[in-house]
Amino acid sequence: MNYQIFLWGLAAGMPAVANEYLYRTLKGPWSSYLWIWIPSQLVIGYAIYRMVTTPNMTLLDAFIVWALATTLLRILATYALGDTVRSATWAALVLVLLANIVKAFGART
Repeated sequence: MNYQIFLWGLAAGMPAVANEYLYRTLKGPWSSYLWIWIPSQLVIGYAIYRMVTTPNMTLLDAFIVWALATTLLRILATYALGDTVRSATWAALVLVLLANIVKAFGART
């Protein structure tokens, strides 16, 4: 297993969740913070590109890793904001875990 994909998944997930957190906590219009949003979107895009182009990894592998990293970090950020985690977020986490299980069984056949 190539663990680089996990590092790229975290590199894409962290700025995505950080943007959500900052969007909710920063005061003023979102357009005044373009200096934050644009570079972080470039980092997210590059990290996803690196995940997709990692040797011996499928697009499904890359999607599962990125979705899992983003969902777990989103849960942590929700707790950091003092909010309750919505049921849709828990459902997304369960579905991503199920997708990983189904992928593992599909690889055997």
